Amino acid sequence: MSKQIVIIGGGATAVSAFAHLAGSSGVERVTFVAPGPIGLGTAFGTTDPALLCNTSVDVTALKADGRSDFLDYLASRGHPVHRADFAPRYLVGQYCRERFWQYSDTARRAGTRVTHIRDRAVAIDRHTDTDTDGTAYRVALAGGGSVTGTDILFCAGADNPVLPPELRPYAGHPRLMATPYPSHKLRALPADARVLVLGTKLSAIDAAVTLCRTGNRRTVMTSPSGMLPAVRNRLVRPATPRLRQDVWAALAASGTPEGPADDTALDRTVARELLSAIRAGAPGARVARPRLSGRPAPLLREERHRAAAGRIPWEDVMAELIDTVNAQVSRWRADVRARVLPRYRALMTRYISAFPLRNATLLDGWLTEGRLRVAPRYPERMEPSGTGWSVRWPDGTTETFDHIVCASGYRVAPLTTTATGVRIGGEAADGAAGGAGDAGPRPEILETLRIRLRPDGPAERIWALGAGAGSRFPIVNYLRAAAQHAAVVADQLGQYSPGTTEPLAERTAL
Repeated sequence: MSKQIVIIGGGATAVSAFAHLAGSSGVERVTFVAPGPIGLGTAFGTTDPALLCNTSVDVTALKADGRSDFLDYLASRGHPVHRADFAPRYLVGQYCRERFWQYSDTARRAGTRVTHIRDRAVAIDRHTDTDTDGTAYRVALAGGGSVTGTDILFCAGADNPVLPPELRPYAGHPRLMATPYPSHKLRALPADARVLVLGTKLSAIDAAVTLCRTGNRRTVMTSPSGMLPAVRNRLVRPATPRLRQDVWAALAASGTPEGPADDTALDRTVARELLSAIRAGAPGARVARPRLSGRPAPLLREERHRAAAGRIPWEDVMAELIDTVNAQVSRWRADVRARVLPRYRALMTRYISAFPLRNATLLDGWLTEGRLRVAPRYPERMEPSGTGWSVRWPDGTTETFDHIVCASGYRVAPLTTTATGVRIGGEAADGAAGGAGDAGPRPEILETLRIRLRPDGPAERIWALGAGAGSRFPIVNYLRAAAQHAAVVADQLGQYSPGTTEPLAERTAL
């Protein structure tokens, strides 16, 4: 029986999975299930040239190994580009779209039929294939149809915006935007509008860039942390490794077979190894302590000046650190990950998800002009008032806004187990709706990226890649991580014949 592969999703992760499969022998069919065009997901589907990637060209490619394919793509089209540059996001969308068509031609020449069903997948169910008596899967579609496959790749991105609980009663309000994308909706707001942006991280920065770039809007950013990300000049792979992989691997094996037992020793080792790696790349440089609190405007100005002067010694270890954290933490038990990772969440959010100097310079200018403000506290109450919104701050003051824009993050449609598979959507862990009603517990995503429905059950021939693997891998909103996942899955698919659930001699992720 030939492989019939169904790829759920149509963004960069889906194209990366296809890139690693196109041209493989024994693949009868690859079917994409995605409502929109392939290659143009939420992250890279923008047409606004002002919105930049937050990762450099070097690590923004559909294949993780070797020279950046995205760099070659840009150079071949006449773009003057360096591997450290932060390219406009629309160019990544074009790159994914064009590569999809190229890989489609490669697949067809190898005898693989490539199809695209423009619908949304809502469930995956295991069933017995009557022609071969082997196991196959049926993917149910929102429109009522279905498609079958021997192997399912869940590549859905983090496309579902998170609406803060206090605003859920007002969902659909004409002056409440659940997401800052597509950015043309923000640009269409009145030039003198007063806008509250809920969030201070990367999508909120996109919102501020869009709102403040034109007109005379007054924009306020707010979040529970009140912190902007750190500022960097680049995110590139090091020429030579700096992190001692044997030390990091020992962390995963210390105390218990699958995770660290001594949290104090773990924290001490992580800090020592990071400082050693940073100093190795910048001998004599002063390594400032991480800043996880402080007034956002002065801190932004300080970090912007340091970046402009080239004094960000930690930035050149970040790409290797992301790879290392994903590789090592994925081996820990779920309870260990749940205990340890929250202690590092603020650090990862500020520094691993840092943003480019160009955007920091823009924000600093608007803060100085008074067109942008970062509120020191999160609102106590937000409610419609007249034609806009009344917002009460913790100090008792009240402020009115014409519009509220939610930039509170995104989630992947959650997977919940059923008797024979998974449902896609339902109630997320925090109660935010993602589709149909809750179907049951979450499936386990194994280190190999395969899904297991219950602890005593077999690993299904369903793989979760990219953002969908976030319950196993700490850092997944990152194209390089998705490309690494795609390589691992392609390697596993090349090792066996479909129609069974036999164990694979599996290469683990990363």
